[in-house]
Amino acid sequence: MEVIKGHWVAYQTVFYHEKTGKYSTDIHEVIDFANLEIDMDGLSAYLDFGYAVFGRTPVKDVKFLLPNQSLQLVAGKLKIQEHSDQTISLLGKQTHEEEVLHKIQQSVNQWASSFSEPILIPTSGGFDSRLMNILIKDKDRIHAYTYGTSLNQGESRESVYANLLSQRLGTQWSRIPLGQFNQYMGDWYDQFGPSVGASGTYHIEFYKKIQEREAGQKLHLLSGIIGDAWAGAVKVPLISSSQEYRTLGYTHGMSADASRATGRDYTHLAEPIFDQQKENLKDPDFRIITAMRTKMMLLQYLITVPSALGFPGYSPFIQEDLALAMLNLPVDRKADRIWQRDFFRKQGILFEEEKHQYTYQNSLNYYALLHEELKPLDVTLLKEAIQPAYLEWINQKISNIGTKERIFQTLMHTPKVKGVLKLLGAKNELIDAYFAYITIKPIESLLKQRNVYQKQA
Repeated sequence: MEVIKGHWVAYQTVFYHEKTGKYSTDIHEVIDFANLEIDMDGLSAYLDFGYAVFGRTPVKDVKFLLPNQSLQLVAGKLKIQEHSDQTISLLGKQTHEEEVLHKIQQSVNQWASSFSEPILIPTSGGFDSRLMNILIKDKDRIHAYTYGTSLNQGESRESVYANLLSQRLGTQWSRIPLGQFNQYMGDWYDQFGPSVGASGTYHIEFYKKIQEREAGQKLHLLSGIIGDAWAGAVKVPLISSSQEYRTLGYTHGMSADASRATGRDYTHLAEPIFDQQKENLKDPDFRIITAMRTKMMLLQYLITVPSALGFPGYSPFIQEDLALAMLNLPVDRKADRIWQRDFFRKQGILFEEEKHQYTYQNSLNYYALLHEELKPLDVTLLKEAIQPAYLEWINQKISNIGTKERIFQTLMHTPKVKGVLKLLGAKNELIDAYFAYITIKPIESLLKQRNVYQKQA
């Protein structure tokens, strides 16, 4: 009997314990703390990607369903069943943009008609959230919120574009100031455990402040999660070996360095998956699907964080038929997202063709580092799984306030983070250490939770 099946794009991950038979979308409910052991291969992969991958987690015997896998109950025991990937057969069936836009509009308004409360749209000014704001018919119900990523957050491109959008659509809009989100690493662990590095804590700060603004009123979240991938913004290079599978993780450097942390080669975890997919990975659209499936372990926080804070979430882009309809648009129309640009131009909201003052600056993590002191990683606790020299290097970097101030001040006069790295003429070790810190922190919390449990037992 089939108990539960993996989602086509790995949304709402199902964790299970191979020995106890427990399964849940909450990893905490699956972990057996009385007998907890670290899975060094799963941990190494987690550290390099910044989240659990390949169906493995940092906890021994705790795994998760991949797309096209299901849990079967056989003679009272759980068994993993592999299924053929039906999504592949849906690729290559060309669609038309008018039809696709109609499908998205129909999807979001059908969802909106199922409740009477206001609609919360996190609005970055980017194409996905812009589209969500346009396609909702009842504009009076929209409560749009934005955060900026620059030092002066009101001058951030996200803030400028979102403000312009709300003015032209006549919707309610506010900007939320951010910068003290590292305090929520404990909240992050409480929700995600050791499955995802704490790289989305700024969203906890964002939605907690929205809660305050809305004075406890219930809103329903409409998210543009992964719409950019299907629309033409994401390109994934050819993958010719299991060693290159990390490209599909789309990590953007927000992870640790497994070679320094454990020195463990986890490539063998990717080999059976690559062997199964290697022919299909020649298709650029399938590579995009695989990248989103791989990173969904992390990306789903864009819906699950607000949902946990009382804003139940929805996105049309996690529906297979709609996602495939977008992927199957003509290649020339997806290039540079021309099909969406043409649509926005007709609506008078293609801000990219207008002259507006803003900054591309992305200094949110630096701002938080400068204004919040991070407690050093517990080397004594973590050394059972991670090399002490690496942990000490991380602690030294994040505690060096002089370096922080120097890099931060440099950043204030540089449009993009990459510009800082070029300006300094070297890799930015501070931000590398910070990303390693937030990746390792949930592992520290896991070991602390284990020790507390075992003392009480």
